[in-house]
Amino acid sequence: MASSFSRLLGILFLMACFAALMNPPPYIVIGTVFLLMGLILLPSTNQLTQKRFNWKISPQTKSIIVLVGCILIYLVVPQIDPEPSPYNTRSINSKELSSRLK
Repeated sequence: MASSFSRLLGILFLMACFAALMNPPPYIVIGTVFLLMGLILLPSTNQLTQKRFNWKISPQTKSIIVLVGCILIYLVVPQIDPEPSPYNTRSINSKELSSRLK
């Protein structure tokens, strides 16, 4: 169960990585962090590190890497522009509505 959840979350992070890499430069850092988190969570990466380097990534280490990655992504994501969009759907009061209808 944990392996399938880890695989699913890893694939989602890799998809988020490729989506982030298609955006302007601040998102390259976010894409790199998503890539690292996705690769760490995939069970095949754990098997690869166990074969080549003879060490296993513990679940606690994976959790810490994902938590730190989420915090880094939160800190790097550009803040939302407070100015409203020209296509903003704001409520119109009755005076504005009656003046527009005339």
